[in-house]
Amino acid sequence: MNPPTRPRYARLFWILVALTWLAVIAALVNAGFTPDYWMLRHFDGGTLPYPTSSVVVFALLSTVELAIAALIVRPWRFDRLWLRLLIAFVLLLAWTFPWLASMMHQPPVQGMHLLWLLLLDVGLLLALCVVSLVSAWRAFAERKQAGRARS
Repeated sequence: MNPPTRPRYARLFWILVALTWLAVIAALVNAGFTPDYWMLRHFDGGTLPYPTSSVVVFALLSTVELAIAALIVRPWRFDRLWLRLLIAFVLLLAWTFPWLASMMHQPPVQGMHLLWLLLLDVGLLLALCVVSLVSAWRAFAERKQAGRARS
């Protein structure tokens, strides 16, 4: 029997990505039901229609963002994981700044997308800190082991 090419927790990672995606889609759909109070003041009707197109656009955008971040990170390979996390964090942070700039008078769906981006930024930053500490600890332990071997 051939061993799997990827470790077992790669499947767990993709399950967590799928659950995160479902949570983001649910949050975007819920944000679509939240009234846009700024638009209500400028709209003659009593209620606004459900923003189906905005929800679909931001759901697709969030799906692409999550897929790209997951494909860049690939946490089942630990070699240079800190570098992949750093690249994903910098790219995502650069992508977040235009959404931060357009924050005023935005509809709730766009606000939820911004919150999703900020949450993903914080998650990548925390993962980067943890992985960097583990990588530094491993490098320190290897140097210490090499120093003992020379003695």
